[in-house]
Amino acid sequence: MTALIGMVALAGLAAFAVYRWRQRERVRRVERWVSDFLVTREGRLPDNLHINCTDDRGWPVLVSFDGSSGEARHHLQFYCGGPTSAFAFLSEKEEARR
Repeated sequence: MTALIGMVALAGLAAFAVYRWRQRERVRRVERWVSDFLVTREGRLPDNLHINCTDDRGWPVLVSFDGSSGEARHHLQFYCGGPTSAFAFLSEKEEARR
């Protein structure tokens, strides 16, 4: 019985490790896609770029960076809930720096 409990616990740990690995791979894929999007749009990666991608596919990916002139901070939202082909830009807000 003890061996069976140990095997079940080991299988649970292995399943959790695979789940976390797949989530980290998704985050890396989203970060690559967002970076490519910004390079295409801005001509380079913007300064002070922050990409916030959670493990929850239902939440938007939040991106912020300094504008090229440094006078504004940009806040973008992306939908990245499905396959890479379904990733989409949702919105942008520009905030003046003081």
